[in-house]
Amino acid sequence: MANFCGECALYDIKGTPKWGNEHYCNKKGKYYPPTRSACSDFIKNNVKEGYQKAGCYITTIVCNVLGYADDCFILTTLREFRENYLKQNPEYLPLLIEYDQIGPKISENILNEQDVYITALEIARNFLVPCVSAILDELYDEAIDIYKNMVMYLKLKYQLIRTTVDYKVDTPIENLGKGRLRTLYN
Repeated sequence: MANFCGECALYDIKGTPKWGNEHYCNKKGKYYPPTRSACSDFIKNNVKEGYQKAGCYITTIVCNVLGYADDCFILTTLREFRENYLKQNPEYLPLLIEYDQIGPKISENILNEQDVYITALEIARNFLVPCVSAILDELYDEAIDIYKNMVMYLKLKYQLIRTTVDYKVDTPIENLGKGRLRTLYN
């Protein structure tokens, strides 16, 4: 099923149209008709469920910048670890809640780097590859420590260290770690 600009969370459908029915895309910085086929930056605007995808995560941004496919080994391994280990252990739920709230903010900062490719390469080399290696060796505590160090490093780098995390947010467990935040709609 095709996605269209008008269904994207990055598309300002409520804004003032240009050239009749074209609205502003906050990602591309251009005006497009709502019926235009969505680009690779598409984020489903799911108002009915009360959730909206908050943006890409650090690992997804890094892999995209480096030209890796969405089903590359790094992303697949980390997603499986999230689903089959982190979500199965209640002690790690606060970690997923924090990441849902801080990950998209960090990702936006990464994309705004002057040399985003070098930044992505450094994150992959220093954090993602070692984290995946630890998972493959079943050193799960080590993998979690590498992840925590990555997030702390990036929070410090982008001056997000004082960002408040709402651990009381009511997000269904199946949505944790997938970039969804509870959004209020009027």
